[in-house]
Amino acid sequence: MGLTPKQWEVVKATNGHYVVLAGPGCGKTHTITEKILYIFEKEIIPEPYGLLALTFTDAAARVMRTRLRSKGFSQWNRVWVGTFHSFGRYILGCYGGDIGIQEDFEIIESDKRNLILERLINECQIDLSFSNLGSLFDSLKREGVYSERGDNYLSPEIREAYQAYNQLLREEKLLDFGDLVAFAVQLLHNSNFIKKLYTQFFRYVIVDEFQDTDKQQLEMIRLLAELAIGSTIVGDDDQSIFGWRGAIRENMYRIKELLGSTEIILSHNFRSDEVIVEAAAKVIGFDPNRRDKSIEPISKESGHLYRQEFNDPEEEAKTVVKWVNKTLNNIVDDLGDMAIIARTHYQTKWIIQEMDRIGVPWFDRSRLNFQDSWETTLGLAIIELAHNLSSSLFLHRVLAAVEEGGLAFRLGDEDALDVALRICNQPKRSENLELDPKKVHKILDAASMKEIIQNASAGTSDVQQRITNLKKMMKDISAEAEKHKINLRHVINHFSGHGAIQIITSHQSKGTEFGVVFFIGLEDDVLPDYRAYYDSEKLAEERRIFYVGLTRARKAAYLTGVAHRPKDGWVKNADPSRFITHIPDEYFSEITL
Repeated sequence: MGLTPKQWEVVKATNGHYVVLAGPGCGKTHTITEKILYIFEKEIIPEPYGLLALTFTDAAARVMRTRLRSKGFSQWNRVWVGTFHSFGRYILGCYGGDIGIQEDFEIIESDKRNLILERLINECQIDLSFSNLGSLFDSLKREGVYSERGDNYLSPEIREAYQAYNQLLREEKLLDFGDLVAFAVQLLHNSNFIKKLYTQFFRYVIVDEFQDTDKQQLEMIRLLAELAIGSTIVGDDDQSIFGWRGAIRENMYRIKELLGSTEIILSHNFRSDEVIVEAAAKVIGFDPNRRDKSIEPISKESGHLYRQEFNDPEEEAKTVVKWVNKTLNNIVDDLGDMAIIARTHYQTKWIIQEMDRIGVPWFDRSRLNFQDSWETTLGLAIIELAHNLSSSLFLHRVLAAVEEGGLAFRLGDEDALDVALRICNQPKRSENLELDPKKVHKILDAASMKEIIQNASAGTSDVQQRITNLKKMMKDISAEAEKHKINLRHVINHFSGHGAIQIITSHQSKGTEFGVVFFIGLEDDVLPDYRAYYDSEKLAEERRIFYVGLTRARKAAYLTGVAHRPKDGWVKNADPSRFITHIPDEYFSEITL
């Protein structure tokens, strides 16, 4: 795919700091990839110095690495691509001792953390659940609050528990995820040597999804980018929907002021057909405090937009599932290219029951226990390969997993194809590879998966966490096969997003796209949430949640709700979401399927 003039402007803007406002489906990952290639091709960064690229998820980082490798990029010793947390873990593992962090620290397991929190609740007589106390501690670390450092406003009970929690972590050489960024920022602040070391090496900084950053992440980028040759900060204030976990939408504007950045707007949507882009613009444009920017569809197809109100969730479920069956092969060819999106998981239960009743395959990624990471991506590719060890297609998928995980570099600068071939050749020597969902460990053992993890991980803690994650994946494979009465190949297809309609919440939909979206349960008090009515900032975020869900659709979007919603033993009368009313009537088509 080529680049638009605006994308080229972003790619060539290398001298100084830039903030790129990138709307849904604007091709920002493609643009970022091309920019990294351009920077090294034009030698913007002198040797031997490098570039830092930060994302919010491991999956996004793997996609970026894969695209760079597919373009022939090879200067991996000069590029660091990863998440904020993995970068924090990296520099603390190297120089944490400068601020009293033992450099062989481990990340605390969630089960152990919960036990500690429960104990502190009892000892300090705190009237909170362990999950709420853990969320409070997380929010404090996003603010950079620690013992004797900004904690004066806390109640005596909370301060005592927080101090005890952090002290216990230190004594056992443990950190939690909140520590990784906060302590990395502290290290960069307190040690002129470390700040100089990293800012001199990383002469260019690129960050994606900056609208999701919190206070500490903003400060990390300021410290790393202010002395660089340049930076490119990419995000979309219209897609800031994670305020509940500390994301600060205004960071898009703050970083611009802090670095004196120039603003560039990517305004072309490559994803969605015309009516979806235009309808989404009407909804998001209703916010009086929004920074105005227009998004134009590249597609010349008109697309499809429908709305329907039902009496109750059962009627909604039966009709939506009928639409799913009739839409398949008319608009999309794979169930995996359709999604049921809801504000909360609770709203999907009626549709899941109906799909189970008539045998429509569905998949809900959030019900799985394992985390999406390089070891699970590779594990799934190896299991798929076991179905046909001579398949070039399955070899290519193993190769893609090796490239996404950056395993060639992790395993000592080997060629990615050589690594993939070695992995693929090992199961061929096994005499009995059973394609049984309950025995996938034998397939992974034949491919020496544990040895790969041990050789490609950063320390014993990292090894243990990845092996545990892989075990959770194997358990989920067995459970998925049992639940849906399907074979191993179908399970892998489901995990890969094929052959089953996707069930996701509007928050989980961020970063995804589908041919057809069924956005259900759209009622006032649900979206927007009733608690946002008298808070303009929260109401604006609810609007952005609707906007994100709608813009996941490429070809068609169905917007549905109910007039009577069962809730906690009674039935609530409901009105259609006010956000639907912001879309002009003429944008909607009559449902004929």
